[in-house]
Amino acid sequence: MSRSKSPARAFGPVLLILALFALALFVPKSHASPEEPSPAAEVELICHTDNPAECYPKVFEATHEFQVVHDDQVIPNGLHIRLDVTTGVKTAKINYPDEKNPELEGLPVDKAVVTVEGAEAEDEPLFLKGAPVYEMFGKVKPPQEESGEFYSNLDYVRKGPGGSDLPFDEALEFLEDIAHDIYYGGKIAETPATVKALLCLMVEPDGTVPEGVKPRGQQAASIVAAALRNNPSAAENVGAAWTSMMDSTCADKLPLRQALYGSFSPQGALTESDVPVAAARAKAHVAAFSSLLRNADVRRDFLAHGGMTRLAETLMPTVPAWDAVQRKVGNLLLDNFLDEELGAATGEWPTFRAAEADKEKRAAARAADEVWLTALRDVKDRNSAKKSHWSVDVLRRLEALHQKQLKALPKEEL
Repeated sequence: MSRSKSPARAFGPVLLILALFALALFVPKSHASPEEPSPAAEVELICHTDNPAECYPKVFEATHEFQVVHDDQVIPNGLHIRLDVTTGVKTAKINYPDEKNPELEGLPVDKAVVTVEGAEAEDEPLFLKGAPVYEMFGKVKPPQEESGEFYSNLDYVRKGPGGSDLPFDEALEFLEDIAHDIYYGGKIAETPATVKALLCLMVEPDGTVPEGVKPRGQQAASIVAAALRNNPSAAENVGAAWTSMMDSTCADKLPLRQALYGSFSPQGALTESDVPVAAARAKAHVAAFSSLLRNADVRRDFLAHGGMTRLAETLMPTVPAWDAVQRKVGNLLLDNFLDEELGAATGEWPTFRAAEADKEKRAAARAADEVWLTALRDVKDRNSAKKSHWSVDVLRRLEALHQKQLKALPKEEL
């Protein structure tokens, strides 16, 4: 006779299942499944129309995929940002430092390491050695949504400060931020009146400037440098109007050419507190001309009217505050006159030529070259402990060119 099951055994499996079910009910949600997102906090939106669907957050919200960034959005730090130089469209996403770009796979990689610390980055040459010299063609497409604020600020700068300083200073700051964009840089450069207004600001005395505020002349120079850098069409527009602009005058009736080409170094003695301000201004002016001189019309005018002689004056000061200015001058010489691999127009400067038929012109050009050689030797001597100082390469190139012409001179002129 078979034995019957006890009640406890009969209900054992059922009780076990019920116990497990009850335990599952008390497991915290974070262990069971991802928590549902809470209702979104109130986000400040930008709306250009009455259609709510066309609004977007004021602060760009990044995801794992690239999304279009509107011109008036604030971009948080640390994102991976891309700019399409053809269309002007900017996109961004969350940055992953170790992420590989599949478009670069298979390309040769230079194993050399270059370390750039702090502010030294902006003093590196603007053009990469060995990079192809290119000429831009075609029309740069405008951004999907042009900035109306840009044109208002452009008009403020074109008209000058007048009696309303605040909008003018805000306009300068706005243009300084946006001038690096290839489209807006071109728009700044295409109107001679705007370019002239910026050049006049560069030569006007700054007056008393509050501590921590960038002087207007320095801001104007930064705008010019950024708008023309790596933007051949913008440089072409400026070059086409250069002679007429240089023949004109600014508010003080001083010919713009005379004031601008003599603006690299301050005239007269400076107090100790004035030196850093003057050095920052000079550095900005040199940077502006490093971009301007990429255009052949600007180079011709600058060389013909003693611009290089005035530029050489920046190598004379021996105070440390002037070191960055002088390094920027060295970059200008390489980028525009001495290093063909950087796209320089070699053969235009230095101007000393043994074949020059006019003896007086030949002697004057030789003397001008020797001013540069002497100044560069002094800079090199002051930095003799630095074997890779920028002056070593620049001086070597200039001395080679000078010696080549000396060898071709008549013996009586040696």
